[in-house]
Amino acid sequence: MNRLQQLKAFLDKHIDYRGAVAGATILGLVVFWLNYDHGMAGATTAALKQATYTFFAGGYMMRLNERLSLAFNPAPLGVLAGVLGAGSLAVMLTYFLHSLRGTPEPFHSTLPTIVLVTFGFTALGCWNRYKLALERAAEDTG
Repeated sequence: MNRLQQLKAFLDKHIDYRGAVAGATILGLVVFWLNYDHGMAGATTAALKQATYTFFAGGYMMRLNERLSLAFNPAPLGVLAGVLGAGSLAVMLTYFLHSLRGTPEPFHSTLPTIVLVTFGFTALGCWNRYKLALERAAEDTG
């Protein structure tokens, strides 16, 4: 297996692509809007950083949330672990990214991540636990 195939296999294992594209699009647009008062250049810089970061880091965090939400029992503890573990990491990294040069409003640019990971990761964790319960029920009856 060559390096490109190894990279693809790694990314396939660790990134939720559907979530990565959705998150990059939504958060990129929100961050653009939040920074638009600072001019097109500042808003575009912030939005592109957010979209690129969200594709890779957000896609990874979604996969991490899935793994954590399924790793702990009872189910509410697993969902909480996913939200706190992956969500906290996502918020801290987003704030760090926006604190680097080029984002006019780093805290305001991080707020959408805080809101989305809180509700989104809770919903995804519950969905992952539900799918697991369905799979186990099918195994028990089948």
